[in-house]
Amino acid sequence: MTTLTLSKWGNAQGVRLPKDMREQVGMPDGSRVEATVKDGAIVLRPIRTDVRIIRVPRLADVFRNRTEEYKATEELAGPAVGEEAL
Repeated sequence: MTTLTLSKWGNAQGVRLPKDMREQVGMPDGSRVEATVKDGAIVLRPIRTDVRIIRVPRLADVFRNRTEEYKATEELAGPAVGEEAL
């Protein structure tokens, strides 16, 4: 069990949740929580509705302005270190 202390923040009281405790439930910095009172206890639950949208360009758009024909090349990262067939 972890003991936390209430601290005054403006006109409210707050607690700081330790990083290891937040990591156990998947709450990175800036996470939002839902607070309820149940059977005389304050219950905090992470809000998991945050959706990140990653925009990926269409391949046709990436190559739209390309003027030269594509030629595949092979680049070696260094000398063989094991039993690679080169």
